Amino acid sequence: MNDENDVRPATSSTAPCRLFIVEDDAALRASVIACLSQERDIVVAGQANCLAAALEAFGAGGQFVDVMLVDLGLSDGSGLELIRTIRARDESTKVLVFTVLGDRKTINDALAVGADGFILKDTDPAELARAIRAAREGGVPISPKAAAQLLRAFREQAASAPSAASRSAGVEDFGLTSRERETLETLARGFTQREAAQILGVSPHTIVSHVKAIYQKMAVNSRSEAVFEAIQSGLIKMDTR
Repeated sequence: MNDENDVRPATSSTAPCRLFIVEDDAALRASVIACLSQERDIVVAGQANCLAAALEAFGAGGQFVDVMLVDLGLSDGSGLELIRTIRARDESTKVLVFTVLGDRKTINDALAVGADGFILKDTDPAELARAIRAAREGGVPISPKAAAQLLRAFREQAASAPSAASRSAGVEDFGLTSRERETLETLARGFTQREAAQILGVSPHTIVSHVKAIYQKMAVNSRSEAVFEAIQSGLIKMDTR
C-alpha cells in the first residue's frame, strides 16, 4: 500500500472520481489501471491483490474512495466480505462487482450485501469508465452481457417452476404507481437521480420521494436490489443488446 491510499473524500462533485481496485489477477489489474489512467476524471487511488490487503486498507480510519471495483473470487476469501465491511461503515462508497458473473446465488448475495452494479471482466475500457462514472453518481450500471445472463437465469428459474408461474395472474408490480415505475426504469438504465428528474420532467425532490416509496413497497434497501427484484419479477426489461 502506498501513501496515496490515504486520500480522503473530495468535497467537490467536479473532482476526479477516486477508484480502488481489488483484483488478484496481477496482469488484469495492471491492464485495468493502465486503461483507466487515460481517463482525466478517474484516478486510481489504490489497489489490493487479496481480501486481507483490501480489509487492511479499509480498516478504521483508513481508505475512503468514491468507487470500488471488487472481484468476488479472491485468493484468500470472498469479495462479499469486503462489500459487507464497507457497507457497515458507510453508504457513500459505491461498489461495482468485477466478475465473470457466477451463479444466481452469488448475484443474490452480492446484491444483498450492497453491491451497486455488475461489470464483466471483458468489458470494453470505455464502457468500464462509463460504469464507474454512473456508479459514482448513484446509477446502477450492469454490463449488457451481464444483464443478458441475469435474464437467462430468471427465465430458467421460471421454466423450472411452472406451478409458481401459474399462480400469478400477471407481472408483480409491487403496488408501484406508473410514475414510480418510470422512475425505477430510468434508474435501471444507469441514469442518476438528477438525470432521471430531467428525463421525466420533474424536480429532483420528486425523484427522491419516488425512490423512497419504491424502497418501501419493494422491501429493499438499495437501488441495485430494487432493479434486481424488478427484473426478476418481469416488471422491467433490461436492454441486452
